Amino acid sequence: MGLFAKLKQKWDNWYYRDFEDEPGDWDEEEIDDEKVSPETRAAYFKDVDTRTVYVLENMGQMAEAAEKMEQCQGEYNAVTDLLTDMEEIEALPKDVRVVIMELAQTIENLEKERRQVYMDSGKLSEARIKLIERYEDEVPNGIRKIKEAEDYRKLVKMDMRKMEAERNSCRYQMREAMGIVANSRGIAMICGGAMILAIILLVALHIVYQMDVTLGYLLIGGAGALTLTVLFVRYQDALRDIRRLEKVRDKTISLQNTVKIRYINNTNLLSYLYMKYGVDSAAELEADWETYMDEINARAKDEKLKEDLEYYYNKLTKMLKDMNIRDPEIWTRQTQALIDPREMVEVRHALIGRRQKLRERLEYNREIAEKAQKKIKDLAKAYPQYSQEIAGIVKRYEGAG
Repeated sequence: MGLFAKLKQKWDNWYYRDFEDEPGDWDEEEIDDEKVSPETRAAYFKDVDTRTVYVLENMGQMAEAAEKMEQCQGEYNAVTDLLTDMEEIEALPKDVRVVIMELAQTIENLEKERRQVYMDSGKLSEARIKLIERYEDEVPNGIRKIKEAEDYRKLVKMDMRKMEAERNSCRYQMREAMGIVANSRGIAMICGGAMILAIILLVALHIVYQMDVTLGYLLIGGAGALTLTVLFVRYQDALRDIRRLEKVRDKTISLQNTVKIRYINNTNLLSYLYMKYGVDSAAELEADWETYMDEINARAKDEKLKEDLEYYYNKLTKMLKDMNIRDPEIWTRQTQALIDPREMVEVRHALIGRRQKLRERLEYNREIAEKAQKKIKDLAKAYPQYSQEIAGIVKRYEGAG
């Protein structure tokens, strides 16, 4: 590392030091303070490193101020050019202004329409769009399949409810028929026992009392025969009903099992289609498909609007360029000012305010640079014995920069 580089590094360390932590150090204000005696100043600048650091500090301030001025000057020139362009536009012939306003209005309308397209779109997530896009050719047929499967599931559920009701009814009728069979058996046994007891009683009366019990035998035989006949008929009818109901029950169970198989297959098909298209119903898929088609149409419309806007951007830019406008492209982004004179006034006021702020920044940095330059010149004048050395430091700094 060369001597000058070491001194420049030393200046950097000194320039960014914390003054509060080093209250004993000399700073710029202390050097310029009128209370500092010439002898103190002379003693301070007697050290070659101190002189170098002082000159480098002021050169750094000049360089930084020059950089800021260059930045501000570029923006200042751009703002000034824009204000000049505004004057040029306002001074254009009326027929030219009318054409420019028509182009600007067309751009405004296209941009407004494009914003509306943007607001109306975006109702589906990008992931959802990609999924539907993957099955784009299959979705209409998929909607039809899901609708058919959902309608079929409703019919199957209805059949299952009917068969379950029929099975419950059959079960109830079988319980009634079985009850009749059991009751008929019980009543027949009771009736037979009563007949036997009555006959025994008649026999006893005939033997003991020598009574004529022929009529009793006839009555008991007739009543028993009639009762047993009725019970037998009911018993046979109940048995026939049980056999018939058993067949109905078996048929119902068989049909119910068949319907259940159909229901399970239908449910599996729907589950697969729901999973494939990422929906819970045909209505949801149909709504997403309509939204997707709107999205596709919106994107196509947006592309068309972009092409139209690009065409009118170029047309407006070319026309303004032919009118010697310095920055014609910027007017494509503020067409409202070309249409409405009040908006043009607002833009001008804003630009004038910006230019004033930029001018203040330029003046401030110019003063900083001039002040730093004056300090170096004053140092060389105050200590002519170091003037060559100071000039060398300045030259090397500029060469290093």
